[in-house]
Amino acid sequence: MKIENDIKLGVSLYSYQDNYYFHKHDLEGCLAAAAGAGAIGIEVFSDAMISEWPYISDAFVDRWNGMLQRYGLEAVCLDHFSDRAMWHNKLLTDDEMYERGTMYLKAAQKLGCKYIRLLHDAHIGKGINAYELTTPAIVERLLPVAQECNVIMALECHAPSGVDDPVQEEYLEAAYRLNIPYVGLQADFSTYEYCMSSADLELCVYKGCTREVLEHLRCKQRESYFAGKPFVFEDIQDDFKNMILSEEDKKYLDPTSFIYSDSSKFIGGNVYDGKFKQSNWEKDYKTLQNYASKLVYCHAKFYDINKDGQVDNMDYPRIFDALKKGGYKGYVCSEFEGNRRLNVIGWCDEISYVNKQHKLMRKCLGYNE
Repeated sequence: MKIENDIKLGVSLYSYQDNYYFHKHDLEGCLAAAAGAGAIGIEVFSDAMISEWPYISDAFVDRWNGMLQRYGLEAVCLDHFSDRAMWHNKLLTDDEMYERGTMYLKAAQKLGCKYIRLLHDAHIGKGINAYELTTPAIVERLLPVAQECNVIMALECHAPSGVDDPVQEEYLEAAYRLNIPYVGLQADFSTYEYCMSSADLELCVYKGCTREVLEHLRCKQRESYFAGKPFVFEDIQDDFKNMILSEEDKKYLDPTSFIYSDSSKFIGGNVYDGKFKQSNWEKDYKTLQNYASKLVYCHAKFYDINKDGQVDNMDYPRIFDALKKGGYKGYVCSEFEGNRRLNVIGWCDEISYVNKQHKLMRKCLGYNE
């Protein structure tokens, strides 16, 4: 039994990327692992896990559908990696980007996916990193293709941005103006990181930072969050004056040189336009609740699970509470990225981590285990 809601759980196969890369599991093994976690939906990591990509034969589709039926799974989303800088010696033109977007939409249709996860120019907010991705003009050209394929383009709202960031409006406006409602918002849980993850801590120590320095920083971030206060880095800056800092520590703790990177550091809450923005968490969860009914898809990002079974730097109970109260109807799919961090200290058991996360998510949704 579960509390009444319309949220279903799935897994992005991106979560199992190392298991696949190091040949511990093939595609079917990854699907079986997702089913073993209790997932229903699947997000396809097409660029890595479909051997004939970007082509999809009828024989593969038959095999794909058979595997889904065998494990009681449903194809939900296909990852869209239209990176303008995908080649080392040139940038793709807008026409080439449109052609690749068309390819992803048609592939999603062929595999039975309802959505493509769309990496776009505003993926992590304007002015953060100079990504060259899909633009509003390209998305506008793709809207008739999406309508023909009956596949929705899900704009990923990723930290340090969020679902209410105005950078998404130009994409949504095109759909409204053309009356082709085939683009929508996808919430990524990275928006709700309230402290540095222990997985990031391990990676930074591997790169030369001092464990005690980062543990002190993380402890203060957690203290602020659970006290209901915004974390202000300047309030604890003097704490580090009596510590022996490595050169990496000094670079890490220098806010003036801080540029958001989801593979390295997290000092003062989310960042927008290169400046620190102290998070008002009550407001952020309320915003998520207000947008929940408008969302088409969600990524349950996580990096580590603590001994209490909780994601160690995001408040999953609060996030799911906001989604439920806001009337979200759709899939929440795991996106485990701790593998890229924790594997510096040894093999990271991605399957075990996803299993633990699904147990937590089912608890948040009211399932009795």
